Amino acid sequence: MPPSSSALLSRKLCGNALLLGLLLLAGPGAWGQTKLNSKQLEEQKEPLTKADLKPTFDAVVECAQQNQEASCLVARQLADRLLDRPYLTALCKDTAFVVIQKAKTVAINNYDRKDLLLTKANDLIQLCQAKEPEKPPAPAAPSGPQKKGGL
Repeated sequence: MPPSSSALLSRKLCGNALLLGLLLLAGPGAWGQTKLNSKQLEEQKEPLTKADLKPTFDAVVECAQQNQEASCLVARQLADRLLDRPYLTALCKDTAFVVIQKAKTVAINNYDRKDLLLTKANDLIQLCQAKEPEKPPAPAAPSGPQKKGGL
């Protein structure tokens, strides 16, 4: 005789409570919350360059085009690292989160999925890299003929 739905629910809740208890006992290290030393913290303060973001971009593009678990897993892992950086903008982190959610293999790799991932890959480059300081405008050259001499 198959177990009733209430018995299945009860077993599932007990299993979830046990898992939560084990995580609480294990401490913050089990959740991925490890303390950073000063060198690691300084590295995370450094603004990202286009070269820093290129591996993430390439992985997301490859996932979009190939639709294979290995490339999509790499894309998700690299995007997840962006979420861990405390000094990135919310727009950058939102884009990385969408990549984590959408960079998964699907049965049919349609145009909409490819387009979304390719757009997010470009957005990562635009939103996550450090902005170069704006250069002051060059002084305008005077127009018209120049007078030489005096009177």
